Amino acid sequence: MDRKYLLFFLLMISVAAMHAQEIIIQENDTGFCSVDGTVVVGSTTVTGWTGIGYADSDPGIGKSISWEIHVDSDGTYLLVWRYAIGGNPGARNAKLLINGNIVMDTVYFPHTGTWSNWKMDTVDVYLASGDHKIRIEAYSTSGLGNYDYLEVVGGGVTAAACTPSYVLSVNSSNINWGTVSYEPVKPYYDRGTTLTLMAHANPGYFFQSWTGEEASADSVFTFTVKGNVNAIARFLPDGTPVDTTIIGYATVQDDNGTPYLVTGGTLGDTVSARTVSDLQTYLGSPNPYVVKFSGELTGTDIISVSSDKTLLGTGDTAHLMGIELSINQARNVIIRNMAISHVTPQDAIEINGKSKNIVIDHCEFYSDRDHGLDYYDGLLDIKNGSSFITVSWSSFHDHYKVSLISSGDEQLADTVIRTTFHHNYFYNCGSRLPSIRFGKAHIFNNYYYNCDDAINSRMDAWVRVERNYFDNVGTAVMTAYSTTVGRVQLIDNHFGSSAVTTTPTCDLKVPYPYQQFLDSTESLPGMIKSGVKTGAADEKENIPSEYKLYQNYSNPFNPTTEIKYQIPYDGYISLKVYDILGREVATLVDGYRRAGHYRVEFDASKHSSGVYFYKLAAGKSISVKKMVLAK
Repeated sequence: MDRKYLLFFLLMISVAAMHAQEIIIQENDTGFCSVDGTVVVGSTTVTGWTGIGYADSDPGIGKSISWEIHVDSDGTYLLVWRYAIGGNPGARNAKLLINGNIVMDTVYFPHTGTWSNWKMDTVDVYLASGDHKIRIEAYSTSGLGNYDYLEVVGGGVTAAACTPSYVLSVNSSNINWGTVSYEPVKPYYDRGTTLTLMAHANPGYFFQSWTGEEASADSVFTFTVKGNVNAIARFLPDGTPVDTTIIGYATVQDDNGTPYLVTGGTLGDTVSARTVSDLQTYLGSPNPYVVKFSGELTGTDIISVSSDKTLLGTGDTAHLMGIELSINQARNVIIRNMAISHVTPQDAIEINGKSKNIVIDHCEFYSDRDHGLDYYDGLLDIKNGSSFITVSWSSFHDHYKVSLISSGDEQLADTVIRTTFHHNYFYNCGSRLPSIRFGKAHIFNNYYYNCDDAINSRMDAWVRVERNYFDNVGTAVMTAYSTTVGRVQLIDNHFGSSAVTTTPTCDLKVPYPYQQFLDSTESLPGMIKSGVKTGAADEKENIPSEYKLYQNYSNPFNPTTEIKYQIPYDGYISLKVYDILGREVATLVDGYRRAGHYRVEFDASKHSSGVYFYKLAAGKSISVKKMVLAK
C-alpha cells in the first residue's frame, strides 16, 4: 500500500477510535450543573424533548447554562447541543467558556421555527486531560433557547460531578446617587463563598435596599453564594415621598420582608396623556413618569408599561375601552384610578415576564356577560414569574373569568408568585376571584357579591383567606381543576350560604405589616361599596369637603340605628359609643378609611335603655352626638 494512503488510513482509524465514545448529559444527570432559568419537566405544550424535559433559559444578556465533564487524555472533542428556539424571530447566539476562559466568541444557535422543532449545533474544542466546566452565555436580550441535552463525543469522556461556579454583577441604580463595592473580587465564585456587598450613598441621597437574587436592607451585606447574583443597590433622593396607603406584597421583595419602596414614576416628570400614542410614548419610555390621564379612549391597542411608572386617572372618568395595559419585565409600577373595560381577545391588564412590585389601586375592571363564557379573556392576569403585587380598593364586575394567577399546571417557575388582594369588590362575576397556581396569596377584606365561584387554590398554592365577606356566592373557596390541589387558610370570613373547601390547610405567615388596615368582616359590604371605584357603572357620591358626623337615624331607636359620617381625606379614624357615665360600650370603626361618605349600623340589643354618645375622631377633627335607646 502506498505510504501516503497508509498514513491516511491510520489517521482515520485513530479519529474513529477517539470518536467511538460519547456521553449525553440530560438535565437530571451528573454533569448538568446550572441554568439561569428553569428545568421544565414533563411539558406537554412543548414536545419532542428527551429525558425528563429541558433547560429553559431566562431572558437577558449573559444568562447561562453549564455542564462539567472529565476527559482521560488531551485531544479534540465534539460538543453537540440539542436545542430549540421559537417565539420572536432571530438567533440566540452565545459565547463558549471552558473553565472560565472564552474559547469561542460566538456559537451560532439559529431560530428553529417553533419551540418543538429541535435542531443540533456542534463545535470542536481541544481539551487537556482532566475536569472541564463548559458554559454558554447569551448575547441576546432574549437569553438562550431551550436545551434538551449536551452530547460530548471523544475518547475517555465521562460526566463529572459539578464544582459549581457562579458570576456576580454588582451595580448602582444611579451612579450619580451612590456607588457600590464588594469583596472578594473574582471572575467566578464557588458555591459557599462568602461575599460582602457595600453601598455608599452620595450626599442628598439614601440607600433603600439591595435588589436581585440576594435582597437586603443593610448597606453592608454579607451572604454565601448559592447561584449567579445580580445585585443592584437602590439609591433614592432624600425626601422621596412615601405612599403609606400601599401595603401588601408589593412593599417587599422576599419572604423575609426585605422592604421595597414603591415610588412608581414620582422621581420623574409629571405629564398629561390625551391619546393612545401619548400613553404608549410615556408608559413605554425607559424614564420615570407620572402619567395623568382623563377622558375615554376606545380601541384595540396594547399599551406596554415599563419600569418606574405611575398611571393616574384624573377627573370623573379615566376609561380605556378595549385597550390592554401590558406590564412585562417591569418593576415599580402603580396603576391607579383607571377604568378598563371590554378588552378582547387579550386581558385588560396582563402582568408578565417576572415583573415585580406592582400596585393596582382604585381601578375598575369589567366587560359584560352577554357574549358567553369565552368571548373575553381575563380582567387581570399575573403570570410567568411575576411577583410581589398588590391589588387594592378595586372593583371587578360583570365578567366570567376574572383573574388568573399563573397560566398553567406546568409553570413550575410560578412558585415565586406573591400577591395581595385587599378591599376589592367582586360582583356579578363567574369565577377566578382569583384562581392561583403554585404561588402564595393573601386575600383579605374583600367583598364578594352575586358570583358563581370565588377563590380557587391550585397546584399547591398557599392562600390565606382572611376576613372576607361572601354574599350570594356559589362556592367561596375551592381547590379544583388542576392535577394537584392547593392549600387554604381560612380566618374569620363570612361565608353565608356559600360552599367552602377547608382542606388541605397551610399556615402562611405574610412578611409585611397590615393589621392597622384590617377591618372587621361585618363592616365590609357598606364600606367597600362606598370606597371602591365604580364610576363607569355606578354613580359615586362626590368627595366631601369637610369632616361631618350626622345625627343617627332613627332616634330614639330600638334596637338598631344608622350612623352616617363623611371624611374629606384618607386617614385613620375611630367611631365609638359611650354610655352616660363615659364608659366605652362599642367600637364601630377603628382603622384606615379613604375619603368619602360612610354609614354604619349600631346594634344595641345587648344594652340597657338610656342616653348614649357616639364620637368620631378623624384627623384633627372630633365630633360627638347624643342618641337615645328606648326599649
